[in-house]
Amino acid sequence: NSFLEKEKIDRGDIRIVYSTLDALKIAQNNFSKEVVFMGVGFETTSPTIASAVLKAQKDEINNFSVLSVAKIMPPAMKALLEGKEANIDGFICPGHVSAIIGSSPYNFIASKHKIPCVVCGFEPLDVLQSIYMLVKQIEDGRAEVEIQYERAVKPEGNKIALDKINEVFKVVDSDWRGIGNISLSGLEIKDKYGQFNA
Repeated sequence: NSFLEKEKIDRGDIRIVYSTLDALKIAQNNFSKEVVFMGVGFETTSPTIASAVLKAQKDEINNFSVLSVAKIMPPAMKALLEGKEANIDGFICPGHVSAIIGSSPYNFIASKHKIPCVVCGFEPLDVLQSIYMLVKQIEDGRAEVEIQYERAVKPEGNKIALDKINEVFKVVDSDWRGIGNISLSGLEIKDKYGQFNA
């Protein structure tokens, strides 16, 4: 049993919610209880967590906080490349993360490490086309960042989402299960929103 499962069995009011805003609504309806949302995920989930913190501040919902364990993808990729056993021919980059951050954060992989990257969608044909694009780069001796998932990803990313992340979070060193500590790979709530930092 995990710690949360044990707490729920013993005495804890632990709930699974679909979104951060659902947790915020629970806090609004239960002012006598402290509601802590465990903020997990990558850049994909971070804008909604940031939005909930901003709404909690605006609406003075003081019984809501976030335990952020959110991660940032490019530093993890950098750590993989700098590992002693790195033998990577190419990256299929995550489409949903890239819909937020764009494709440009992967440029260092192509320019510095000379490894091709393709930002991929999630449909079977997306994956097949991305593999083809990656193999084509390798065969041609190219190392570029290409976007297969053009219907959702732009090089610059989603400015509104990125602005929310940058407003609420600061980038910190973070522990990754099974990997260890990766420099500047996590998101922690900034001090100015400290009352919402669990």
